[in-house]
Amino acid sequence: MKLRRYWFITFPENPYGPRNIGVSAYTKEEAKLLIRQLSLRDAYMAMISASLNDTTEVIEDIDTRLLDQGHVITNMGVVTFKGIWYPSLNLS
Repeated sequence: MKLRRYWFITFPENPYGPRNIGVSAYTKEEAKLLIRQLSLRDAYMAMISASLNDTTEVIEDIDTRLLDQGHVITNMGVVTFKGIWYPSLNLS
């Protein structure tokens, strides 16, 4: 099994911009679990993840070139490491 890049669109008004979440995980369920675990420790992630539900659009294997160049790309972690890479939380 290989890591996949998941892009959770929690702010549909700007689907490739900030206020969305990027996660590398083996499954979508694992990605959601990583988000939920972090939201217990981080107020910002709690605010963003509160909008996650069964109807949240998720792009599997997102082409990162689509993401906002001015903010997301310049502030994201490494997509080949397991964890939340946008916002950059998988490098600590």
